[in-house]
Amino acid sequence: MKSLTIVSAPQMTFLDSISSAQVFQSMPFSPDRTKEIQSRIDARLQSGQANDWEVSFLTNMAERFQMYGTNTRLSKAQYASLHKVLKLEREPSSRTSAQTNDVISRPPPKRRTKSYQPKTRPMSVTRVITAPRRAVRRATRQIMVPLVIAVAFFSLIGSLFDTTSSRSTTYSPPATSAPQTARSAYVYVTGTRVNQRDGPSTSDRVMGVLVEGTRVQLLRDQGQWAQIRSDLGNGWMSSNFLSLNRPPTAQPTPQDRGLRASDVRIIDGDTINVRGITPNVRLVGFNAPETWRPSCTAERQIGERATARLSQLVRNAASIEFDRVACSCRPGTEGTDQCNFGRLCGSLFVDGQDVGRALIGEGLAVPYRCGRTSCPPRPQTWCR
Repeated sequence: MKSLTIVSAPQMTFLDSISSAQVFQSMPFSPDRTKEIQSRIDARLQSGQANDWEVSFLTNMAERFQMYGTNTRLSKAQYASLHKVLKLEREPSSRTSAQTNDVISRPPPKRRTKSYQPKTRPMSVTRVITAPRRAVRRATRQIMVPLVIAVAFFSLIGSLFDTTSSRSTTYSPPATSAPQTARSAYVYVTGTRVNQRDGPSTSDRVMGVLVEGTRVQLLRDQGQWAQIRSDLGNGWMSSNFLSLNRPPTAQPTPQDRGLRASDVRIIDGDTINVRGITPNVRLVGFNAPETWRPSCTAERQIGERATARLSQLVRNAASIEFDRVACSCRPGTEGTDQCNFGRLCGSLFVDGQDVGRALIGEGLAVPYRCGRTSCPPRPQTWCR
């Protein structure tokens, strides 16, 4: 059995790139022919006239002849290329039938796309003259393309901000659940009566109730809850009841206290309802007789007179002003049933005078002063 010539992987790759022919010449070369080929390869490589392909091909051939000498095996395509590059003369064929049998069969190689090698154009006077302009155009393209991309990117970002600002101004918390600070941001309560809690959960304690239109400072967001600062202190409220816009029915502020008579509804001698404010308001600084569940008939009668007199003062007033004040309750209980039966607290002025002072002067009320967090027992002066 004849031995097969072992071809290394790099050599096999090179052979595949030369030709699709897979039958190798079974020469072997004569010593003289081998020396002649090696000499011509060296001369061609040292001449500096070989192109890149020839250098690569002849280098491979030199290594092959150096390794195998007269036993070098070449394919038909390799032998033809070597013959053409070195301009060798044809050597009489000396192959025998035994040598013909020394053939290595290889599977068909995969087709490979020939690498594109741009042709070098000869330099001309016109190309020399126009070279600076071409260089400028190339540099302009290299600068303008990134610039256009950057302008388009910032335009897209700007349009996103414009779209965001053009949306509804209703306050919405960020999608992320991480706490975020919103310094010096103020929002308004939109619910009729909204609980302020000491934590971001419905299971946390209720600090108090804020009515619609109450302006609070937004401290930070956490999911569907917002930490706020109000008259009740720092607490938490559901973001669904907060808005950047003040509701049209918002309560009067100290800077806008003016009311009309139709804005005030009299409940009894010391309790009123102001349009846009929920719930009812207990007037501070005095105490009028009760008309609901009075202790005696005299209290009920005087209480009805106090209610009628307060209605008259409001109806005949040229100017009406209202000031909301904090109730004298334990911290966190204002607006709940644990504080003043859930009522708010305030003072009502008609023509610049506190209505409580007018009722006290007419014997329809008595002074009643509370402390900061509590009130004394109510006087029982009507049933003597």
